Amino acid sequence: IGRGCAPGVFQRWFLYPPDQTPHFHPNETTLAWLQHTYPTLPAAQRPLECTLRPGEVLYFPDRWWHATLNLDTSVFISTFLG
Repeated sequence: IGRGCAPGVFQRWFLYPPDQTPHFHPNETTLAWLQHTYPTLPAAQRPLECTLRPGEVLYFPDRWWHATLNLDTSVFISTFLG
């Protein structure tokens, strides 16, 4: 299970189920993807989306693809646990 939280910052989340491989590029930021790739996606290929407000938590199933965009000035630290 994955978890996302918004401690004092608004975050926009993009989620794809494991069987739907997204068009994310490993060397592109979420903002660049949102500006360049997202607008070209047909409706059926767009991700599930939500915006977390400060203090909210999002749980999503294991193996789901995800990307986040902080909508406020913030510091973000990420790690991958195996």
